[in-house]
Amino acid sequence: MADQSTTAPSVATHGASSLPEVEVDSYNLELKDDEGLLGDRANKGAFRTLLERWRKPLRKAGSDPFGDEASEDISRKKLDALLTEGDPEAAGVVQAAIEDFAQELALVIRRFLKLKAWRDTERIAWAAASAPPGWARSASVARP
Repeated sequence: MADQSTTAPSVATHGASSLPEVEVDSYNLELKDDEGLLGDRANKGAFRTLLERWRKPLRKAGSDPFGDEASEDISRKKLDALLTEGDPEAAGVVQAAIEDFAQELALVIRRFLKLKAWRDTERIAWAAASAPPGWARSASVARP
C-alpha cells in the first residue's frame, strides 16, 4: 500500500495556512468597534496619525523638529535613524508615537485573543508594512 501521509510543500505559497514550522490560525480579522475596523488602530496609517498628533503642539509652539515635512512623507529609514543617532527632540517625538502605537496594538491583541479563533494562540508575528520604526518585522498570526 502506498504511503498516504501528507507533506508540506518545500516552498510555501503566499497566504499558505501550513508552513514547515508554523501553522497559521488566523489573519486579517475584520472585527469592528465604534471607530471602524479594530485592526486599523495598529497599522502604518495609525502610526503616522499618532506621529502627527505628537507634532501638532510642537508645530503650534514653532518648534517641530521635523519642520514642514508632512508626517506621512517622513521615511521609515529616517525615523529609524532618528531613534539611534538623530536630534533628541525628534527622537522623543518618534518614541512617544511608538509608545501610543504599542498601547493601541496591545488593545487590538487583547480584543483578538477573546475570539475563539485566537484563544489558543501562542505567538504573534507582525507584518513588516504594519510595524512602526524600530520594531522587529515578521508576518501573520501563528502557532508552532
